[in-house]
Amino acid sequence: MKKRNIVVCLDAGSSKIKAAIAELNYGEDIHILGITTEDSQGLRKGNIIDIDTAAKVIDECLHKLERLAGKEIDSALLGYSGSSISTLNNRAVVAVGNPNYEISSEDKSRVLQSARNVALPMDRCVVQTIERQYVVDGYDGVKDPIGMVGSRLETEVTIVIAATAAIQNMYRCTGKIDLQIERLVYNPILAAEAVLLPAEKEMGVVLIDIGGGTTDIAYFEGGNLLHASVLPVGGDYITRDLAIVLKTSLEHAVKIKEEDGVAGPDQASEENIIKVQNLRGKEVREVSQQVIADIINARVVELMEMIYTELKHFGCLEQMPGGIVLTGGGAQLTGIDDIMEKNLDITVRLGIPENLRGVQSDINRPEYATVIGGLIYAGSNLEISYDNKQRVNGLFNKINYWLKEFFA
Repeated sequence: MKKRNIVVCLDAGSSKIKAAIAELNYGEDIHILGITTEDSQGLRKGNIIDIDTAAKVIDECLHKLERLAGKEIDSALLGYSGSSISTLNNRAVVAVGNPNYEISSEDKSRVLQSARNVALPMDRCVVQTIERQYVVDGYDGVKDPIGMVGSRLETEVTIVIAATAAIQNMYRCTGKIDLQIERLVYNPILAAEAVLLPAEKEMGVVLIDIGGGTTDIAYFEGGNLLHASVLPVGGDYITRDLAIVLKTSLEHAVKIKEEDGVAGPDQASEENIIKVQNLRGKEVREVSQQVIADIINARVVELMEMIYTELKHFGCLEQMPGGIVLTGGGAQLTGIDDIMEKNLDITVRLGIPENLRGVQSDINRPEYATVIGGLIYAGSNLEISYDNKQRVNGLFNKINYWLKEFFA
């Protein structure tokens, strides 16, 4: 009998809470059993602002998933992003400890620990360390040095950093509902599992996850994350602009954006007339789709300018043959890929999860890239190494120490 494992991924965003569950049959693809979504409450820009409210919504989302899949859920991989996220690149070198110069797992752990030892403010902590490559006696490009022979071992890593309080609040939130977090992973790393090709990640590609309150920009090269940043704007800003200019409710503005919104004025029609309700939902007036497009386009142009600035800062504009891949709910705005490609002069495509086996027919959409990628990631990382457990313990120790100092 084939061994089966159940994997769960939770994505707690500013606009939506999403959860997904899959069955992993060794030697086969994952089989998605269900995906559920709830409107977010208690979060802003990816950060918890009301622990009890956020916990209640997450609990509701997971209970719906349990009923849908017929499985009990007590643990999950947690996809994380937020306005405090940043990355830095670091390297370290150690002498091989074995007298016969065979590199051991202890040597690998020592060099990784050395690379992680970066000076951070007390209110910042290391969330994740991505091993980009190892160098053995000057020979680079090594993915796993264990068993190789050499006297000098180097590593290059990308370190994901976040506000300590933001991470602590997320764990306190999930603790309220007795949900064990098996691993905390930066969202673009998860989305990349679902929508990026290995060749794209190797040669150079940018993944842009447009959420409700934030937009993640992540540059992959050499198969791994190299740079990332988070912009404090997302699809909710377009919704709010529509609500203010059209003098309607946020709920009705969302409906207009999703049903009649387009990213560029040249994609709209003056003859297409949209009925707009007032704030009380009673009186109705008519505006053209062109007016809607002009409102949306102003915010899209602002977002593109911010993205271009970040890509220049990364230094990757000439090193991304894979172009830009868009994910997240904001990527579903009609025509955003076309207008971004035209204005940035970079190849742009939508990141749509493909080749999925699941019970729901509408799961291959950009907004589900993170949770679907999380299932793939969890399936390929079922066993957490002792070293990773030590890292998690170290994170908690730093969080607890910081809280004691802060509230003393």
